[in-house]
Amino acid sequence: MCRRPFLVAGLLVALLGLVAAGVRAEGGPPPADATPGAVGFQGTILAGIEPAVAPGYRLVMAESVFAPGAYVTSHTHPTAIVVCVQSGALGFAIQHGSATVTRGVGMGTPTVGEPLAFNAEVVLAPRDCVAFDHYTQHTAHPGWNASDGPTVLWEARLLKTDEPFTTFVDAQGTSVP
Repeated sequence: MCRRPFLVAGLLVALLGLVAAGVRAEGGPPPADATPGAVGFQGTILAGIEPAVAPGYRLVMAESVFAPGAYVTSHTHPTAIVVCVQSGALGFAIQHGSATVTRGVGMGTPTVGEPLAFNAEVVLAPRDCVAFDHYTQHTAHPGWNASDGPTVLWEARLLKTDEPFTTFVDAQGTSVP
């Protein structure tokens, strides 16, 4: 009978070890001293059109893939954009500007979009989306893979045809080379 407390304690330690290992496997925000840019990230344009009602702009559908441990440091886009998680989990935070988060609910109607709090880190799951309009408010943000596997995003972007899609910025929101 004296062994039972040791057995229970051993099981608790093993369970805590498994939970801690799972947490460590998930990615986090870019390191504070990270060189501006992307690590383990790949984006592809799936299709696009230059709408007649928006001369000088292009509407595109893109797919972005974050490998495990991948991140993108703080950056801006000259675009109005809706980003939806297809698989994995996306970590996201607004450092300048504003964004709206819409949580998916199974195959039903999504929740009403809610403003993302400034500097608040959120994790978006499959069918969750984040949207912002850089044309109304200069928006800067980092992004990272918050899962232990790949994270796949689909993005609808309305962007200026003559500007780069991504500009990396420092903590004050100033462009960096």
